[in-house]
Amino acid sequence: MSENGRAIIYLIASSLLWGGVFHVIKYPLAVAPPFVLLTARFTLTAIVLLPFLLRGQSYRLALNPKVFGKILLLSFIGICGYNIFFTYGMAVSDPATGSLIIAANPVMTTLLAALWKKEKISAARWLGIVLAFAGLAWIVFEGRLDNVMHLKLGAGNLILLGAPFVWAIYSIESRPVMTHVPSTVMTAALVLFSIPPQAAVAAYQLDGWAWVTSTQFWLGVAYLGIFATGVSYLFWNEGIRILGAARSSIFVNLIPVTSLAIAFFRGQPLYAHHFIGGAIVILGVVLATRK
Repeated sequence: MSENGRAIIYLIASSLLWGGVFHVIKYPLAVAPPFVLLTARFTLTAIVLLPFLLRGQSYRLALNPKVFGKILLLSFIGICGYNIFFTYGMAVSDPATGSLIIAANPVMTTLLAALWKKEKISAARWLGIVLAFAGLAWIVFEGRLDNVMHLKLGAGNLILLGAPFVWAIYSIESRPVMTHVPSTVMTAALVLFSIPPQAAVAAYQLDGWAWVTSTQFWLGVAYLGIFATGVSYLFWNEGIRILGAARSSIFVNLIPVTSLAIAFFRGQPLYAHHFIGGAIVILGVVLATRK
């Protein structure tokens, strides 16, 4: 299999794992505040990824003065920053509007990559991005124009706009770092550096200790920490290393589609707009990731 083919499989796998988050996260959040969950999640991820830092003293690569500052910044932006904007934005935003704003990620990443890093974006790739965004909008608004007309951009949505923006910066800036540091080592370092600031917010949010003995909390943390963070970030960073930020970012649009697919296999009802929108998203992804 070609390197590009491997990258596409990695990115699809990341989307599948992140799509499962929407089904899993409600269980631990029912018994713990958001940043208590996030701190537990990333602490578990750090434990899982720690061997990548310790093996052959690879942590020295992350502590190299040439990249240490950049990795630290990427940790604050791509993990802490994204989770802060997403968590607090969604707290005061409705799901339909919020999903559409998060779906702006590929367009924002492509624009920043073109303007900032001078990446060349072909007309076919732009068409793919527009199609993927349109397919997702079709799903979000249930294929109805009147649902679009009622869209309002409130304070929560303005906060939420920060999430795709900081993720676009993370996607663009992480690729140069991976020319000096393997994606496995960088991912482990990113997660480790993100724990102290998230733990500080968790201490502020902490209200009781009932979550400590909750089975549903720790099962949720296990999925979120190992698969939806550790494995998915490793896959995502490797995909960016091979394909670049602009081409990789389009796979974000697969997340709600994979979430719908999981819902289907769980026996939850799906409708025509789900299948039509999903097909449009997949077509857009195929166009946007072609050489």
